Amino acid sequence: MKKNNIIFATIVTLLFALVSCIGGGSTPRLPKMANEVDSMNYAYGLFNGSQMRMMLSQQDSDSIDFRIKKFMDGVKAGIAGTPEKNPQFSQLGNNVGGWLNQQKTIGFLGDSTLKIDYALVKQGIINGIKGKLDQMNAEDAQTYLEDTMQARHEQQMLKQYGANKEAGEKFLTENKAKEGIKTTESGLQYEVVKEGTGAKPTASDVVKVHYSGKLIDGTEFDSSYERNEPATFGVGQVIPGWIEGLQLMTVGSRYKLYIPYNLGYGAQGTSNIPPFSTLVFEVELLEIVKK
Repeated sequence: MKKNNIIFATIVTLLFALVSCIGGGSTPRLPKMANEVDSMNYAYGLFNGSQMRMMLSQQDSDSIDFRIKKFMDGVKAGIAGTPEKNPQFSQLGNNVGGWLNQQKTIGFLGDSTLKIDYALVKQGIINGIKGKLDQMNAEDAQTYLEDTMQARHEQQMLKQYGANKEAGEKFLTENKAKEGIKTTESGLQYEVVKEGTGAKPTASDVVKVHYSGKLIDGTEFDSSYERNEPATFGVGQVIPGWIEGLQLMTVGSRYKLYIPYNLGYGAQGTSNIPPFSTLVFEVELLEIVKK
């Protein structure tokens, strides 16, 4: 029931070095973006350039333009094979070349359907460094990239695992009509097997529970009962369906939680939970360990 973290990895130094590899100056200007892929390239550069901006502003009294030029000149020297003059940039030059080759092979940001646009990435970096954020700021750029990549990934996974999503939706529609099943605004369904008399936990509490988790076909993928050891964790550290479900329960309660895929492990799934899986948990709230 632990949640998966989608990590937005940035490679600020490598992307900043990319500016030197593809030429051009450091003049801020607003590029034209014709489609989603253009926007992704620009947003990626802008976010990383904005991160670099703060670091550059904390250096010596030279102008930012001067420091950018010095940095670019050093990277160019490393790429050109003159590490004896700029040893600190030699490995960086190799890394940049490797990163560029990787993007050519696996696709921009690891998506084989996307192509990297060097000019847009470069201009995004420059605009981020110079603080020209007319089209989007760093936070908007990061959010846009994360949301877009997640949506694209989900569409790709749907082609392969769409049947799981359809089966889950059918299951929940039929289950909703059964006696004793309650449905929350989020789409979580639950059934009270036994109602306790203790306190209800909050999202900041730590709880101890016994539980079993199954797929809708009855396949059990996890069970604290089988391990003969209750699980202890923070309410806010688990998947959304659990976070909501636990806060409905009182200590001593036993509930069945019917969790749609978007409140579980989503389009990603886990090693033993297929993507788009609707999950069925039986949960026994034993105690609130820590407030």
